[in-house]
Amino acid sequence: MKKTNNLIKLLLEKYKKIPVAARAGMWFVACSMLQKCLSFITVPIFTRLMPTEEYGLYSTYLSWYSVLTVFCTLNMHSVVYVNDYTKARTQKEKDYVAIPLLTLSSVITMCVFIIYLIFHSFLTKIIGMPFILVCLLFAQILFEPPLNFWTMQQRFEFKYIALVVRTITMVCLNAVLGIIFVWLSHKDQAIARACSIVLVQLIFGGFFYLYFWKRGKKIISTQGWKHALSVELPLLPHSLSLTILSSSDRIMIKNMIGAAQAGIYSVAYSAGFVVNILKNSIVDALKPWMYRKIKNEDFQSISKILNAIMIFVTLISALFMAFAPEVIYIMAPPKYHEAVYVVPPVAASSFFTFLYNIFSILGLYYEKAKKIMIASVSGAVLNLILNAICLPVFGYIAAAYTTLVCYIFFSIAHYIIMKSICKEHKDAIKIYDLKFIFLMSVVIIILTIAFSFTYKNIIIRYAMLAVLLIILFFKRKLFIQLFKEIKKK
Repeated sequence: MKKTNNLIKLLLEKYKKIPVAARAGMWFVACSMLQKCLSFITVPIFTRLMPTEEYGLYSTYLSWYSVLTVFCTLNMHSVVYVNDYTKARTQKEKDYVAIPLLTLSSVITMCVFIIYLIFHSFLTKIIGMPFILVCLLFAQILFEPPLNFWTMQQRFEFKYIALVVRTITMVCLNAVLGIIFVWLSHKDQAIARACSIVLVQLIFGGFFYLYFWKRGKKIISTQGWKHALSVELPLLPHSLSLTILSSSDRIMIKNMIGAAQAGIYSVAYSAGFVVNILKNSIVDALKPWMYRKIKNEDFQSISKILNAIMIFVTLISALFMAFAPEVIYIMAPPKYHEAVYVVPPVAASSFFTFLYNIFSILGLYYEKAKKIMIASVSGAVLNLILNAICLPVFGYIAAAYTTLVCYIFFSIAHYIIMKSICKEHKDAIKIYDLKFIFLMSVVIIILTIAFSFTYKNIIIRYAMLAVLLIILFFKRKLFIQLFKEIKKK
């Protein structure tokens, strides 16, 4: 018992010696992982409680939520709020940043909802969801911005305890209420699931609306609105393009093939995006650090850190491809099992989303909206064209590969933009290691193709996995050294 207490005391002392920025980053990653993991764990429950058609309708609801959120909120938390908060000189200025932006997002949301109400007979047919489900969707969007602003505020202030508590509470309530609502509902289970989400969003979003209104003095700021719109409107095509890439597949599958196939695809998409749990968590934790490095013009220390993280994302993607059949079997009943072939390209897409995310940070910081918009819109249009051509011919599995192609295109386009910015800032020329990035990209594509052909032969699949693990073992010293570099930062 004494030894245990001494060990705990020693660990606590070491933990306290970790710099607050590193400690906060660790908790932010853990927090995001926990949120995604708990949501992922509930997928097998909902796939067994809901028919494929209802699950497909619910996944369509989530897709339209992603699309309309871009229009209604302009994603102001990711660029304008972050930039203004970072550049604010005093705490008083920081407190005033959020509330005018929240008011603006609320006004835009209500205007879009009024337009929907006027033309709802026509628009409901296009959206492909019942009227009540669309109303719930707008209610959820209305209370999303205060949660996003507060989350970004906690990240930049390194206040991780409150964020962890809020995240755990919301995720647990979403899961528990969702299961109860769907289980009690004998029909319209997609609506029941949406109701549970909106209820939790309303409670927490409403609380943080009051939180910001209490701290902010100006509810309306014409100058702040003008600045926000000048930055975000040019980025709207960019944000919408990213949403189209991540959401249009399910919408097009539902409209062109059927709701049941959209449901099956969504399960595979959820499974493949386990990799995204780590990728998004890393990007979220990395963004404040990179913003500070860029602000201080400390570009040289970024490359090694990103190389180590890239190796980690590649390893997680490969491992998940290897165990895709087992994951799908756990997540859903046999009627969903064909979707295993969607997992490799979706997991590989996570790698390329990581790439374009780290490339685009430089462009977003320097507000190169026009260049970002051209790259993103081109990728989204390419995705829609490829889906329109390939879905009728090859079926819903093709959507995962068209999305992978478009994310590769996205990465290349944003790298070109980043290089053009580097020419304006000489110290930033070597911010990324292009040769290493190219090598990892080739590796992930080869693994995607290879694992896709091994799902009917467990011996070959496990043999490939064994080879991968052997390589990792012999290169372990390199990986350990790279992650030690991350720890130092």
